[in-house]
Amino acid sequence: MKSLQKDIKCNRPMLIKAADAISHLEAVSEIQLPAGAKVSEMTDVLEAIFGPKGTIEKFPPYAIIPLKGVIGRGLPEMETYCGSCDLEEVEEMLEDAVRDDAVKVIILSVDSPGGVSVGVPEFARRIRNCPKRVIAFTESEACSAAYWIASQASEFIATPSSSVGSVGCYIAYLDESEAYRKDGYKMEVIKSGDLKGAGISGTALSDAQRKMLHDQTVEIHTDFKDDVKAVRSFVQDADMEGQVFSGKVAASKGLVTGLVDGFDELMEKLDPEVAAQMEADEENDANAAAQPKQEETASARALAGLKFNAASKAPKADEDMGEDDDEEEGEEEAKSEDDEDEEGVESKDEDGEEGAPAQPKADDDEEEKKEGEGDEGKEKAEEESDDSDDAIDTDDKHDRKGTKRNRSKGIA
Repeated sequence: MKSLQKDIKCNRPMLIKAADAISHLEAVSEIQLPAGAKVSEMTDVLEAIFGPKGTIEKFPPYAIIPLKGVIGRGLPEMETYCGSCDLEEVEEMLEDAVRDDAVKVIILSVDSPGGVSVGVPEFARRIRNCPKRVIAFTESEACSAAYWIASQASEFIATPSSSVGSVGCYIAYLDESEAYRKDGYKMEVIKSGDLKGAGISGTALSDAQRKMLHDQTVEIHTDFKDDVKAVRSFVQDADMEGQVFSGKVAASKGLVTGLVDGFDELMEKLDPEVAAQMEADEENDANAAAQPKQEETASARALAGLKFNAASKAPKADEDMGEDDDEEEGEEEAKSEDDEDEEGVESKDEDGEEGAPAQPKADDDEEEKKEGEGDEGKEKAEEESDDSDDAIDTDDKHDRKGTKRNRSKGIA
């Protein structure tokens, strides 16, 4: 976060715990985005790490405005995807809620360790002077700059285990003059103005410069406390010396006005009907998020079905062809049986015994069958004229294929 780094390096007053500032900067520095990645791909990765950007949600008569992440002002859009909160965006959401006649109550959902001091006092004043009822809520943390803003709401509700407070201000200055001296360096600063050039690397602060920086922090801290006491009149100065309290302790000290176990309970207390609507919308959103996967699965199934049908139709076509071949073979077989039956009749006449019809071989070549049909056809025609009665008797013994065979002979 460039704005946070800039304020630290420029020795500007900070409204965030030092450990949180360092942790945030380290988290951002460790992000590795693929070279040549599209903006949409980059934002997807950042949202997976820091969560989606906050947007206003409206459930008339309520509007929910998020105040999440390290606070800054006028931040580049990419920083807002890296867990930072741009006050300008929050101001636009606030203006939207104020202009909407259907919105009667604004809920400021806070999850922030604080941030830089620029723009915070002005935005806190806008919350205090908002023409509509503003309720601040946190179930995680509302510290330093975030608490300054949240404390200006008409009501501030927290969960018992949340972190609240850290009323104070500081400037971090790294005195590197001794390290420079040991390395054989000496920083010379040519300036005009006794207080100019404070914080230049390799130099030590003069007493006047140190007092100047101290006065800046005192001024901001005083404004911070005055704003808190203007709305939270029971808060004591002793409890605004940079301490962080749990929500439960903060409630006992007047830093917050009430406790709930979660956002759902808050909405149930405010309006059960709206709470039910919000829960239903959450379920719809969850279903909508899962819908693309279901559609993709359905498409995959459909595609698989097409492939299966295509594969199943091919064997079916082969089977149909096979059935045609079987019918042709059956007709040829029938003809062959007729010939064999007639030969059996002739054998009966000669030997006095009934000849058994010969069985066709499954592996006979079609050409041999056709050649046999030519010679046997002639014999069959002659024998039919002489032995028609015997042929008919023989056909009766083969009812299984007699219809086809008789039709081929012209017998009704």
